[in-house]
Amino acid sequence: MRPHTKIVSALLMLSATAGALANTADKFQWLEDVTGEKALDWVKARNQVTRSKLDQDAGFQKLRADLQVVLDSKDRIPGIRKMGNAVYNFWTDAEHPRGVWRKTTLDDYRKAQPQWEVVLDVDALAKAENENWVFKNSVCREPAYDRCLIELS
Repeated sequence: MRPHTKIVSALLMLSATAGALANTADKFQWLEDVTGEKALDWVKARNQVTRSKLDQDAGFQKLRADLQVVLDSKDRIPGIRKMGNAVYNFWTDAEHPRGVWRKTTLDDYRKAQPQWEVVLDVDALAKAENENWVFKNSVCREPAYDRCLIELS
């Protein structure tokens, strides 16, 4: 058999297999409904199994408490992304569990207590819209950074 014939045969077989797989039903499709009762019950059951195992581990409880102190600390150094004349940061703490997207100037960021301007308060938005919003990312138009798309899920 000539080399190109083998390649064509392999591609045809792959194409047929891919078509057959595309028609295969996904038995876990119901998990895609993130607010569906069946999916939520499944998650609750898995969480309960995991929690019961973690609750039995004394080291886990201490680690969890220690990490929560760090995550809620106001002394954390905020990671920033420079866009134009401003630096942006997404911040979560005990007061803002969903987070705030905020900005300041680079000069102000260098101070011990920067003055942040909140651009988006995800907690307030979630409450106002009665949605379970989670901040994913921001994509801003360069080089002006005058418009941004905010990715929420």
